[in-house]
Amino acid sequence: MKNRELGIYVHIPFCKHKCEYCDFISYCNKDELIKDYVQAVIKEIKLQNIQAWITTIYIGGGTPSYIDSKYIKQIMTEIRNKNVHKNAEITIEVNPGTVTIDKLRIYRSCGINRLSIGLQSTDDDILKKIGRIHNYEQFLDTYNWAKEAGFKNINVDLMLGLPRQDIKILKSSLENVVNLKPMPNHISVYSLIVEEGTQIEKRINSGELELPKDEEERRQYHYAKNFLELNGYKH
Repeated sequence: MKNRELGIYVHIPFCKHKCEYCDFISYCNKDELIKDYVQAVIKEIKLQNIQAWITTIYIGGGTPSYIDSKYIKQIMTEIRNKNVHKNAEITIEVNPGTVTIDKLRIYRSCGINRLSIGLQSTDDDILKKIGRIHNYEQFLDTYNWAKEAGFKNINVDLMLGLPRQDIKILKSSLENVVNLKPMPNHISVYSLIVEEGTQIEKRINSGELELPKDEEERRQYHYAKNFLELNGYKH
């Protein structure tokens, strides 16, 4: 057992609001199911006879930071009854607008040592267009609370190819993020994918929204890659 490693993903499929581009299994206005869902996850964990070191745990969604932190603590308590390595990386996704410093402190107290913060852009107008519930100021609050709560390993998510996004707007987002104090340990930059049946697909097909051309989206990708490498981030 000691030579085997295992990663665990825990899915929390609840949100305050479903983003326009999201096709993940996630639900809003289903809060009455949260308690039963968490109990089912805990039961599933109890049933597992894990014969390996758990070296990574990732709590994603949905929006894990939307639900009451007591449920995250319950899940983590059950997982930590298994073979969790003392140096395990334990991540939870958090979205500005759904997290408080008290929640972050509870996450730290139950062993979570890494945050992945869904920013996507520092342009408030773009955030509205893709259905995000937060603004840039709320992200800054979240980042500062994370530091205050003791998190030293933080990822920030950004997106490319968004409606109305050009190199100038992307450059501003990248500069704002790398100028955070301290700099994030990791920055994820990924392209918008328009999935069938999503709200954003309907708005694009109706002509309400227009995305950058493929050539522009590729230009944004290469710009982001070079910018981050010049600022010390290894791709």
